[in-house]
Amino acid sequence: MSTKTTDELEELANNGDSGAIYELGKKYFHGIGVPVNFEKARKYFEVAAEKGSKGSNYYLGKMFYNGNGVSTDYIKAKEYLEKSSDADNVFSKYYLGKLYYWGDGVEKDYNKANELKNSILKEPLYANQNTGIQEFYSMTDFEGTTKKYVNDLQDKVLLEYKNLFGKE
Repeated sequence: MSTKTTDELEELANNGDSGAIYELGKKYFHGIGVPVNFEKARKYFEVAAEKGSKGSNYYLGKMFYNGNGVSTDYIKAKEYLEKSSDADNVFSKYYLGKLYYWGDGVEKDYNKANELKNSILKEPLYANQNTGIQEFYSMTDFEGTTKKYVNDLQDKVLLEYKNLFGKE
């Protein structure tokens, strides 16, 4: 977060500084030094996104996903989140994974959700989310696979998806 005051950021934003525009959007989104104002945040994020800010695309996607100051619109959320996810924004990948896993506004696609999950799990912050599956594979003798093992695996996978993409 910027150490500049809101007035300083507004002056820079008025001169076209995309970083300042993005920082103002975050201030209004989170209510940092100003009251939360999703309408102002959205306007700042839209301008910054037009100037190439991938972070702004993430925030716009999150706003449309959660209905922060706008009507919930999973299609718009997906469009913005994909732009940010393409830039390896792990938080955008998280929301996209939720869309595909739960089928919110898109056709359920467990393969896409799984790709996003695996991409997220490569991040150090999320590296330990996958321990249940790793443990299962290390303990299982697949030459004699039984229905119990298959059910155990399905339960562990479902739990890990719910932990990662669970409803908020």
